[in-house]
Amino acid sequence: MKGLIAAYHRRLWGSGDLTAIDEAFAADAVVHLTGFDGSAVQTVRDDASRYFGAFTAVSTSVSSLLADGDRVVLQWSTTGTHVGPYGKVAATGRVVTMHGIDIFRVDDRRIVELWSMWDGLDVYDQLGVLPELW
Repeated sequence: MKGLIAAYHRRLWGSGDLTAIDEAFAADAVVHLTGFDGSAVQTVRDDASRYFGAFTAVSTSVSSLLADGDRVVLQWSTTGTHVGPYGKVAATGRVVTMHGIDIFRVDDRRIVELWSMWDGLDVYDQLGVLPELW
């Protein structure tokens, strides 16, 4: 199962290959992303499209990959240059590194559920859009 998740992550977030979503997820999979819930395939596609529309020169790394039963936990970081709108934030030209943890539930070699958490506060701080707090 770890191989399935590693390959999916590398293809999608390392290479921008959106076909990895359709190949890895079951058609009725559920996803819980920071700020998004819904059909896994469309929600992940929308999230990836938003990211790749805003960032170029993207690279990703896996810090930890753990499996237990039907669960796989992936700790990751992804770096890219902010060249397009990201939500309400116009391009800044800054290099940003996102850190997160994804928890996958796998059944019959397909992802059937995903929980994804990433440090949005740190991202917006790197983009320079947070007010000075102290």
